[in-house]
Amino acid sequence: MKKMEHKPKVGLILAGGGARAAYQVGVIKAIAEMTPPGSPNPFPILCGTSAGAINATTLAIYATHFQEGARRLTHVWRNFHVDQVFRADALSVMGNGFRWFAAIALGGIGRQNPLSLLDRAPLRRLLAHTMPCKKSRSPSTPVRCMP
Repeated sequence: MKKMEHKPKVGLILAGGGARAAYQVGVIKAIAEMTPPGSPNPFPILCGTSAGAINATTLAIYATHFQEGARRLTHVWRNFHVDQVFRADALSVMGNGFRWFAAIALGGIGRQNPLSLLDRAPLRRLLAHTMPCKKSRSPSTPVRCMP
Protein backbone atom coordinates (compact mmCIF):
# COMPACT_ATOMS: atom_id res chain seq x y z
CA MET A 1 0.00 0.00 0.00
CA LYS A 2 1.33 3.45 -0.92
CA LYS A 3 1.76 6.00 1.78
CA MET A 4 -0.12 9.23 0.96
CA GLU A 5 2.01 12.34 1.01
CA HIS A 6 0.71 15.18 3.13
CA LYS A 7 1.25 18.54 1.43
CA PRO A 8 0.82 21.45 3.86
CA LYS A 9 -1.58 24.20 2.87
CA VAL A 10 -0.51 27.81 3.10
CA GLY A 11 -3.11 30.30 4.24
CA LEU A 12 -3.22 34.06 3.99
CA ILE A 13 -4.56 35.84 7.07
CA LEU A 14 -5.39 39.51 6.57
CA ALA A 15 -5.93 41.68 9.65
CA GLY A 16 -8.39 44.55 9.88
CA GLY A 17 -7.66 48.25 9.76
CA GLY A 18 -7.63 50.50 6.72
CA ALA A 19 -3.91 51.28 6.75
CA ARG A 20 -3.01 47.60 7.23
CA ALA A 21 -5.31 46.59 4.40
CA ALA A 22 -3.63 49.10 2.09
CA TYR A 23 -0.20 47.68 3.03
CA GLN A 24 -1.54 44.17 2.45
CA VAL A 25 -2.42 45.12 -1.11
CA GLY A 26 1.18 46.18 -1.72
CA VAL A 27 2.39 42.74 -0.61
CA ILE A 28 -0.36 40.99 -2.63
CA LYS A 29 0.65 43.02 -5.70
CA ALA A 30 4.31 41.99 -5.23
CA ILE A 31 3.33 38.32 -4.93
CA ALA A 32 1.15 38.64 -8.06
CA GLU A 33 4.13 40.03 -9.98
CA MET A 34 6.08 36.88 -9.07
CA THR A 35 3.37 34.49 -10.30
CA PRO A 36 3.02 33.42 -13.94
CA PRO A 37 0.31 35.26 -15.92
CA GLY A 38 -3.13 33.69 -15.56
CA SER A 39 -2.17 31.62 -12.53
CA PRO A 40 -4.66 30.93 -9.74
CA ASN A 41 -4.49 32.28 -6.22
CA PRO A 42 -1.51 30.58 -4.52
CA PHE A 43 -3.30 30.62 -1.15
CA PRO A 44 -5.91 27.85 -0.76
CA ILE A 45 -6.99 29.34 2.57
CA LEU A 46 -7.98 33.00 2.92
CA CYS A 47 -9.06 34.65 6.14
CA GLY A 48 -9.69 38.29 6.88
CA THR A 49 -11.21 40.68 9.39
CA SER A 50 -12.86 44.01 8.54
CA ALA A 51 -10.85 45.71 5.76
CA GLY A 52 -8.70 42.56 5.54
CA ALA A 53 -11.89 40.59 4.86
CA ILE A 54 -12.60 42.87 1.90
CA ASN A 55 -9.16 42.04 0.51
CA ALA A 56 -9.61 38.31 1.21
CA THR A 57 -13.05 38.31 -0.45
CA THR A 58 -11.67 39.94 -3.57
CA LEU A 59 -8.92 37.32 -3.77
CA ALA A 60 -11.53 34.58 -3.33
CA ILE A 61 -13.72 36.03 -6.09
CA TYR A 62 -10.69 36.03 -8.41
CA ALA A 63 -9.33 32.70 -7.14
CA THR A 64 -8.75 31.44 -10.68
CA HIS A 65 -6.85 34.59 -11.75
CA PHE A 66 -4.69 35.94 -8.92
CA GLN A 67 -3.18 38.82 -10.89
CA GLU A 68 -6.63 40.19 -11.77
CA GLY A 69 -7.63 40.13 -8.10
CA ALA A 70 -4.43 41.95 -7.16
CA ARG A 71 -4.99 44.49 -9.96
CA ARG A 72 -8.53 45.21 -8.76
CA LEU A 73 -7.43 45.61 -5.15
CA THR A 74 -4.60 47.94 -6.19
CA HIS A 75 -7.03 50.09 -8.20
CA VAL A 76 -9.51 50.37 -5.32
CA TRP A 77 -6.93 51.23 -2.67
CA ARG A 78 -5.07 53.72 -4.89
CA ASN A 79 -8.31 55.62 -5.59
CA PHE A 80 -9.83 55.27 -2.14
CA HIS A 81 -11.46 58.23 -0.35
CA VAL A 82 -13.23 58.44 2.99
CA ASP A 83 -16.50 59.45 1.29
CA GLN A 84 -16.54 55.96 -0.28
CA VAL A 85 -16.90 54.43 3.20
CA PHE A 86 -19.48 56.59 4.93
CA ARG A 87 -21.39 59.82 4.63
CA ALA A 88 -20.11 62.41 7.07
CA ASP A 89 -21.82 65.52 5.72
CA ALA A 90 -23.78 67.60 8.26
CA LEU A 91 -27.23 66.61 6.96
CA SER A 92 -26.42 62.88 7.04
CA VAL A 93 -24.87 63.04 10.52
CA MET A 94 -27.85 65.02 11.85
CA GLY A 95 -30.29 62.55 10.25
CA ASN A 96 -28.50 59.59 11.83
CA GLY A 97 -28.33 61.44 15.16
CA PHE A 98 -32.09 61.95 15.02
CA ARG A 99 -32.62 58.23 14.27
CA TRP A 100 -30.42 57.32 17.27
CA PHE A 101 -32.32 59.74 19.50
CA ALA A 102 -35.67 58.34 18.31
CA ALA A 103 -34.50 54.75 18.85
CA ILE A 104 -33.37 55.54 22.39
CA ALA A 105 -36.51 57.54 23.18
CA LEU A 106 -38.77 54.77 21.86
CA GLY A 107 -36.82 51.99 23.54
CA GLY A 108 -35.62 50.53 20.26
CA ILE A 109 -39.08 49.60 18.99
CA GLY A 110 -38.69 51.35 15.65
CA ARG A 111 -38.70 49.44 12.37
CA GLN A 112 -35.31 50.73 11.26
CA ASN A 113 -33.12 51.27 14.28
CA PRO A 114 -29.68 52.65 13.40
CA LEU A 115 -26.75 50.26 13.38
CA SER A 116 -23.98 52.83 13.31
CA LEU A 117 -23.43 56.53 13.85
CA LEU A 118 -22.51 57.12 10.22
CA ASP A 119 -24.32 56.07 7.05
CA ARG A 120 -22.30 53.25 5.42
CA ALA A 121 -24.30 53.20 2.17
CA PRO A 122 -21.29 54.47 0.16
CA LEU A 123 -19.24 51.43 1.27
CA ARG A 124 -22.07 49.11 0.20
CA ARG A 125 -22.08 50.74 -3.25
CA LEU A 126 -18.27 50.56 -3.54
CA LEU A 127 -18.23 46.87 -2.64
CA ALA A 128 -21.09 46.04 -5.01
CA HIS A 129 -19.26 47.82 -7.82
CA THR A 130 -15.76 46.47 -7.21
CA MET A 131 -16.52 42.94 -5.97
CA PRO A 132 -18.73 41.08 -8.45
CA CYS A 133 -19.80 38.29 -6.08
CA LYS A 134 -21.98 36.72 -8.78
CA LYS A 135 -18.86 36.15 -10.88
CA SER A 136 -18.70 32.50 -11.76
CA ARG A 137 -16.09 30.49 -9.92
CA SER A 138 -14.48 27.27 -10.88
CA PRO A 139 -16.33 24.27 -9.40
CA SER A 140 -12.96 23.11 -8.07
CA THR A 141 -12.67 26.24 -5.91
CA PRO A 142 -14.74 25.67 -2.78
CA VAL A 143 -15.61 28.75 -0.76
CA ARG A 144 -16.76 28.61 2.85
CA CYS A 145 -17.70 31.69 4.83
CA MET A 146 -17.59 31.41 8.56
CA PRO A 147 -19.09 33.91 11.02
